[in-house]
Amino acid sequence: MHRCWPLVVLGVVICWIPMGCKKEAGGARGEVVLYTSVDEPVARPIIQRFEQVSGLRVIVRTDTEATKSVGLADKLEAEKDNPQADVWWGNEVFHTIRLADRGVLAGYESPSAGKIPAMYKDPQGRWAATALRARVIARTTAAPGSESAARAASILDLVKPELKGKVCMASPKVGTTSGHMAALYTLWGPAKAEQFFHDLKANNVKLLGGNAVVAEYVGQGQMWAGLTDNDDVDSARREGGKLETVLPDQGDGQIGTLTIPCTVGLVAGCKRPDAGKKLVDFLLSQEVEKSLLGAKFARFSVFAEGGPDQVKAMDVDYRQVAANVRAAVEMSLRVLEGRE
Repeated sequence: MHRCWPLVVLGVVICWIPMGCKKEAGGARGEVVLYTSVDEPVARPIIQRFEQVSGLRVIVRTDTEATKSVGLADKLEAEKDNPQADVWWGNEVFHTIRLADRGVLAGYESPSAGKIPAMYKDPQGRWAATALRARVIARTTAAPGSESAARAASILDLVKPELKGKVCMASPKVGTTSGHMAALYTLWGPAKAEQFFHDLKANNVKLLGGNAVVAEYVGQGQMWAGLTDNDDVDSARREGGKLETVLPDQGDGQIGTLTIPCTVGLVAGCKRPDAGKKLVDFLLSQEVEKSLLGAKFARFSVFAEGGPDQVKAMDVDYRQVAANVRAAVEMSLRVLEGRE
């Protein structure tokens, strides 16, 4: 999600190895391989902290903004018969559920998951989650005449005529946008979701290459409002963008906003299960969640029975949403790309 990353060919995987990976006296340090879609600048200090406290060397593989979540999840599945990773740390939950259901993740009851509410962990122990991000509306404060965007407080406001041609979103092919479209499909049903996609298309919504690009366009005033993630708005603001964050649909009778946790799972058949379990325990700790919140990558904590009380969250079951991702993405792309 950070725009400072180099642009690379779609689907290409980037590798980075944290600092501090020197050999200890008497031999090489133990290793553990982590695949993660958490932003590299956010993940790096967390992994370095784990190295310090565990004595293990972490080899980290991440992917690009253009393939965020999808690229590494597909790679993990392709490697199922000969897994190269030991741990999966995802920036969302829907692809993690898919990986678990396809036998890519192993059951492991991490002691760090004991205080996590049941809604944020797999009944079979194949994954658990912390650090909720939120789907938000980014509103510009930069463009003359954009006062109508300042009134956009619901995703339904994005289809109003006064915002025609001034709204953007990431393509539903990748990232959290795919889960968002699937959540609407699950909550509303296919017919109402399809009508919303048609309304967005009729209002000339602009599809962009990622959530970070959405925040950038809005922050520059090229677009007046956009659907994106909370961390992308914070990042754009730090880089000088003129925009604000709105948690949509928080009023009485409104649907709430989609909150999406970061997920952690042990890879089935991994080569270093003991080291992998130590890393899983660490990544699911409250210490790491606090780091993600402090970095403004995540917005809300899961460590409360029933979830966070600071936000009206969309009332959907993550497993049902995951089951609908493919159908929802195909529908939304067909409509929004005008392929009917």
